[in-house]
Amino acid sequence: MASPLSQIVGTVQSDDGKPLDGATILLRNTKISTVTNAKGQFFLPNVPQGTYVLEVTYIGYEKYFQSIVVEKSELIVTATMKASANNLDETVVKGYYNTTTRLNTGDVSIVKGEEIQRQPLSDPILALQGRVPGLSITQLSGTIPGASFRLLLNGQNSIANGNSPLFVVDGVIIPSQSLTLFSGGGGYSQSPFNALSPGDIESVEILKDADATAIYGSRGANGVLLITTKKGKAGKVKLDISLANGIGKDAREIKVLNTSQYLSMRREAFTNDGQIPSGNDHDINGDWDTTRYTDWQHYFFGGTARYTNGQISFSGGNENTQFLLTGGYNKQTTILPGDFADKKGNAHLSLSHLSTDKRLKLTASAMFVNDRNNSYQNANTLGYIFLPPDAPSLYDSQGNLNWQNSTWTNPLALLLRTYKSVTDNLVANASISYKLIQGLDAKISIGYNSDQMKDYIASPITSFNPATARSTNRRASFSTNSIKSSIIEPQLSYNRILGNGDLNMLIGASLQNSSQDRIQMVGINYPSDALMPNISAASTKIITGVNSLQYKYVAGFGRLNYNWKERYLINLTARRDGSSRFGSGKQFGNFGAFGTAWIFSKERFFLNKMKWISYGKIRASYGTTGNDQIPDYQYLSSYSSYSNTYQGLAGLYPSRISNPYYSWELVKKLEFGLDFSLLNDRISINSSYYRNRTNNQLVGYSLPSITGFSYVQANLPAVIQNTGFEISATSSNIRTKNFSWMTSVNLTIPKNKLVSYPNIEGSSYANQYVVGQSLFTRKLYQFSGVNDSSGIYQFETKGGSTYSPSYPDDLTTFKQVAPSFFGGLNNHFKYKNWQLDFLIQFVNQTGYNYFNTTLTVPGAFGQNPNQPTVVLNRWTSPGREAQVQRYSQDYGSPASTAYFNIASFGTNSITDASFIRLKNIELSFELPSPLIERLQLQKVQIYLQGQNLLTITHFKVFDPETNDIAPLLMLVAGINITL
Repeated sequence: MASPLSQIVGTVQSDDGKPLDGATILLRNTKISTVTNAKGQFFLPNVPQGTYVLEVTYIGYEKYFQSIVVEKSELIVTATMKASANNLDETVVKGYYNTTTRLNTGDVSIVKGEEIQRQPLSDPILALQGRVPGLSITQLSGTIPGASFRLLLNGQNSIANGNSPLFVVDGVIIPSQSLTLFSGGGGYSQSPFNALSPGDIESVEILKDADATAIYGSRGANGVLLITTKKGKAGKVKLDISLANGIGKDAREIKVLNTSQYLSMRREAFTNDGQIPSGNDHDINGDWDTTRYTDWQHYFFGGTARYTNGQISFSGGNENTQFLLTGGYNKQTTILPGDFADKKGNAHLSLSHLSTDKRLKLTASAMFVNDRNNSYQNANTLGYIFLPPDAPSLYDSQGNLNWQNSTWTNPLALLLRTYKSVTDNLVANASISYKLIQGLDAKISIGYNSDQMKDYIASPITSFNPATARSTNRRASFSTNSIKSSIIEPQLSYNRILGNGDLNMLIGASLQNSSQDRIQMVGINYPSDALMPNISAASTKIITGVNSLQYKYVAGFGRLNYNWKERYLINLTARRDGSSRFGSGKQFGNFGAFGTAWIFSKERFFLNKMKWISYGKIRASYGTTGNDQIPDYQYLSSYSSYSNTYQGLAGLYPSRISNPYYSWELVKKLEFGLDFSLLNDRISINSSYYRNRTNNQLVGYSLPSITGFSYVQANLPAVIQNTGFEISATSSNIRTKNFSWMTSVNLTIPKNKLVSYPNIEGSSYANQYVVGQSLFTRKLYQFSGVNDSSGIYQFETKGGSTYSPSYPDDLTTFKQVAPSFFGGLNNHFKYKNWQLDFLIQFVNQTGYNYFNTTLTVPGAFGQNPNQPTVVLNRWTSPGREAQVQRYSQDYGSPASTAYFNIASFGTNSITDASFIRLKNIELSFELPSPLIERLQLQKVQIYLQGQNLLTITHFKVFDPETNDIAPLLMLVAGINITL
């Protein structure tokens, strides 16, 4: 006789009483299951009477189990779930959908906002250095706040175009290219991410493999960085205040020749060349005081940078409506003499609302940043260190700039040539979602981004030698560059229990419209320096460039995911993209990916035999993504106007040849991963091997001058391959009531190769790339040392040893300028109310040494004639072995020829540039609860931060990362207060 049937009704809620919509309900060892509705309610009909284990699962919460006995016609159950502290149950945002680390079939890294805010940086992307496997970030300037940097995720996929990942802020795509139109800011462009506020960021998800990125189609070829900003939370209204102040100093001393050593070098150079000083050799012919000594590094880079940051936020709400309002100010100056600084004001508003019946959800956010950068034009401030140590005083007896009878260019004058920029960045997003029926949700998201930069560079007459200056020297350039982008993305998602698993489906569309407007003007011959910011005051006004560009993008995408018993996972994504950057018939491309995972730790045979492995997953993915990161309208012929006129009218000339036949660059991504945890998740290890192959390369192909055009946009049959091994591990070393210690480490071993390039010998890349070698490989002259007879650098060639090899025939040696491996080691200690965190960054790489900088031939009198002390080990007489050749002051001498051959193509210009850097450290203390209650506060935290405190390297002269002045050593103190 069959058992009587009953029903189970119940509610699933969080530990703070909120209903959980979409929680999965399962009676273990049966096929009876369902999901909760918007009110957290569920209903299980036709349940045979008996004893069961009720299992409830929900993303971000610990699993809930309850033994139940079904005896009556109806059983009422209330399940209260706890938020999970296990990283495996941490929510992973993958753009259009969410999952957990445990159930993720793709390769995604997460950096929390508190890790970013632990560093005194104005650019939040720089805070990712050393924290993400596969992500390589290289600073280009150590002294200019807000300067741009190089960023690659899983290698360089393209020869000439589009190696930047896609950046998405709250669903809104933001530009990754700098808006800087002038070479200002010390010669560096401004980073577009400096217009983001680090304090507004909740997390950054880094999507790498095809499974994670293919749903973004052509825009995800180089990976995706999803930036999620902070949102309001239900609860008591609170006010958070954060204040910080600190200083920055030059972190690395560059040892150069003092006056005695410098003059000895110069005199020896004249002796070697058999010449005597001329009237232009002011440093040694008596025009200058040879007893003077100026430590130029101390003067120009010995200053103190100031760091100030203040943020305030107001947040709260109830179960249905939450809000967050923040505002802040950040200022960072430089160590250089002068009033140079980057100032940033930010505001952020976030609102979210859930209807009483839990079916309608509204969210809206807006983030605005105003950044004002005041810097200088000169790109060669590094050269100031190598000014002659006996150079004249910077000021004369009257306090004016000293030009010493026109015998030198006063370096302070170059700092008077200013660069200023004002950037306004607005990112706004709104979304509406509605639960149509149980399991079926409709959503539409609308985003808008306005990013505008106004540049200004000025060369006042005070920056010129008054003996030769004219009013026509007064010159100011102005530019405005703005990008406005809007995006609309409707989506429909469906989830239900199918058999013993969860089925999730998603379809959607993306419509993006982006317009860019640029204008550049120059004003010449002003009556006064004070009037230079006003172009109408210039006698001559020239519009040097006007551009208006429009980019349109449309796509349809879909996802199908099936999770069988949290054991076998399949994830399918597909996307069809259309881009206005291609000609007719080539505008659309199809992309997709397949991801799968096996959680083998769920298997019975594994549970019984290897209990010390608490979690184990094998995953694999393969897919294709595209790349359309090329300039607009390249498939069309274009004409430009002449500045000269004919009969009062400006003429036109053809400036681009059309090619409507090029198409998408295609990236094929393959990845295998093994993720596992040991000893009840105390140790977690994630490892991946990836192989990305790119073909159909989009390049500007060089044309012979007889065509009248320099290049044409085209596809090349070259194939580039990036492979790599990544591993990250987290260990909970000690966990006691009062003390805990956690360690995390990541390591990346990348490899890049030009797999094939038919007829590369006949292309414009013949002397730049080598098939079978990395794109970072350089073709070089084989350096063989210093000739012990002549004292001149020598190179091995087919014709024998010489100081003057033939270009390009003697470029026979290959050397790579790239990292071999890189990563980071982070430690977190907590003892009662004390907390200590520090990050060590390590990079094993090769790089260009001091030969490849702006230095002058040792012994010559040029723009920056002083030398690092390493040149003291030079050749002085026949038979003497030395690392440095003989000194020479004659730019036409064999020694000078040999020097410039090394600087350009010598194998010894590339050396080991590996380093280990104490990137960040923070010590914080949280006031005890009794004291906080007495002060009627919620939380008070005091902290000390240090940045770039120590660097260990064998790299000579400069910093191994920037090959310039080192990133500043920063010391900051701050306080966080919650009212």
